[in-house]
Amino acid sequence: MFKIKRLIPSWYIIAGLVFFVHYNISHLKSGFAEISESVEKLGWREIQFVDKKSNRFSECGQGCIQVESDSAVSMIQRSLKIDITEKKFLSWEWKLAGPPAPSDLARKGKDDRPLAVYITFPFDYQNASMSERAMRPLLEFRYGSDAPGRVLSYIWASAESKGKVIESPFGGAQHKMIVKRNNQSRLGAWLEEKVDIVADYKDVFGGEPKSVSHILISSDTDDTLSFTSGFVKNMQFTPH
Repeated sequence: MFKIKRLIPSWYIIAGLVFFVHYNISHLKSGFAEISESVEKLGWREIQFVDKKSNRFSECGQGCIQVESDSAVSMIQRSLKIDITEKKFLSWEWKLAGPPAPSDLARKGKDDRPLAVYITFPFDYQNASMSERAMRPLLEFRYGSDAPGRVLSYIWASAESKGKVIESPFGGAQHKMIVKRNNQSRLGAWLEEKVDIVADYKDVFGGEPKSVSHILISSDTDDTLSFTSGFVKNMQFTPH
């Protein structure tokens, strides 16, 4: 049984930007459910949402996280201290047990995805758009001065084609999604990914990031009322 802990305000920041507009502070629960002890020892914390059933996160071996999502949505997050000018590549392996339910990543209320890996970036005034600069005081007032500036996510999607870049229906221009796998991808087998965070950021946002703030893992099945079981392991940043 999960226990609810007192909210640490900084955790609002990540969820507030990832689900910007649709999920604001009032939609976040007043605490974080304690995930399995083994996962928490790896440095992960779970973010939940009001009136939303949460996923189940557990350890599935060394450096491996299993997420089961049954008409649910939540995410686990870990802070990072990485200079991506030196370690700009992120690699991981992931596996999906069954096919993803039909969804549409570009539509609110239809944008489920069985697995996703998120990277958040600090606000960069020099490379921010005029609208981002204009919105920044409001974001900092609501979420704090450490609120991430942008979010880049890698998605295991339904029907969207691999490599497609989609603007989040919740995060807008500040959150871009890149489809890595879809319903044509092999199921029940570990699939390897390696992405150039700096190059992807430059392609979808322009400019080059100097650092990253957080990494998150999520599964989202609350719109399709479906069940999925996925696995992510061996996440690491490397220079090559």
